[in-house]
Amino acid sequence: MGDELVRVLGIDACPGGWVAIELVGGTFAAAHFAAELRTLVDTTTVGVIGVDMPLGLLTEGWREADHAARAVLGPRRASVFLVPPRTVWERRDFDAANAHCRALTGNGLTQQSWGLRHKVLEADALRERMPSRLYEIHPEVAFAAMAARPRADPAADWMAMVAAGRETGDLIPSDILAAGGRAVVARGVPRLPTHIPLVHAKTTWAGAARRRALLRAAGIVLPDDLGPANSVPPVDVLDAAAVGWSAHRIATGHAGRLPGTGQAQLDDRAEPIAIWY
Repeated sequence: MGDELVRVLGIDACPGGWVAIELVGGTFAAAHFAAELRTLVDTTTVGVIGVDMPLGLLTEGWREADHAARAVLGPRRASVFLVPPRTVWERRDFDAANAHCRALTGNGLTQQSWGLRHKVLEADALRERMPSRLYEIHPEVAFAAMAARPRADPAADWMAMVAAGRETGDLIPSDILAAGGRAVVARGVPRLPTHIPLVHAKTTWAGAARRRALLRAAGIVLPDDLGPANSVPPVDVLDAAAVGWSAHRIATGHAGRLPGTGQAQLDDRAEPIAIWY
């Protein structure tokens, strides 16, 4: 199948349910909304579905993928929450979950993480049913990879990014160093970092504009009218589109994963845990 025929779905949790951006050939095709994740998954025939939700839970300890994602995001590391073991999510209330998490990992659980409990378990149930179709994707990791993606002329692209960064503040040396992506000159051509974390949070005007511009540069132009997703907050739409971008890269064999080297950590069902981009 040619890249122009590849259909994928990028899904993000949002108030009241889930929003999905469907891409065909890497470009926008449709937006969807559903109260339940399984509705979006069961009503589509796409081969690759990216989800911004943890896929793969452990018996104890922390997931290596979350630590790897935090490492590449530098100033945006707080956007990745550490996913506690399965039995923490199975507790009935926050106090019990927090105490159990501390007993298993040495650290407590945040209220924000606990607020995702229902959706974490919803995604986990679908992963058990169809592990080969669902991929965990973190939007901020995707946007950071989008910002760093090489063009036809790496040297010219690097200089363009530096020039743009000086004007907008979207690229500063500390961000690159924090992401572990120091440019290395080899044969006179700079090697681009794999991730450039964005300076502004997605909830700010500058952050939302930057993310929409990155999507547009990647060929994903979001229309003003999203039909069933018109009432979804803009940040969730942008995140779903970024997840779709990475899903397309998975489907076409161009994606990377975190951790990026060695054998992936296995969850308590012996399935690999990875955050894709």
